[in-house]
Amino acid sequence: MAKKKINILLIIVVLSLWGTVGYRTIKRYFTDNDGFANSEISNHNVSLKKINKDTFELKKIGRDPFLNKQYNEKPAFVASVSYHAPAKKVIKAAPAPKVNSNISWPQLQYYGYIKSNDQELVLLKIDSKLHKLKLNNEVNGLVVKKKFKDSVEVFFNSQRRIIHIK
Repeated sequence: MAKKKINILLIIVVLSLWGTVGYRTIKRYFTDNDGFANSEISNHNVSLKKINKDTFELKKIGRDPFLNKQYNEKPAFVASVSYHAPAKKVIKAAPAPKVNSNISWPQLQYYGYIKSNDQELVLLKIDSKLHKLKLNNEVNGLVVKKKFKDSVEVFFNSQRRIIHIK
């Protein structure tokens, strides 16, 4: 008997809540909103507070948190970061080394590298011929110094170039 009374009471509470929600929703569509418009017009003398910029400096960390090693290198620069204004610092890049234009490079295309158990070979197309090269081996005056997944560093007549995958 007590369960039946509690269930009836809960049903009445739920119906009254949903009835209130439905009444407010229907009332909003069928009444004039002049009261809201007048209240917005009367609040035209509202003062706003000025928000100051939030700035801070980023400094280089002297310790690697993963390897727990200390680094004593002097930081190249300290960046100042602001969330409200763009950074105005300009960092000049180092001048590009002068390239002697008298040397004509062969046509190069990098196709990736092959890695097996005992050796790594770089696939490089030199003047329409595909070559499998080991690191630091010379072919037609061309030496592969470093390899990466998407590029390779090549030396030719004491000049260095980086060739990307096409």
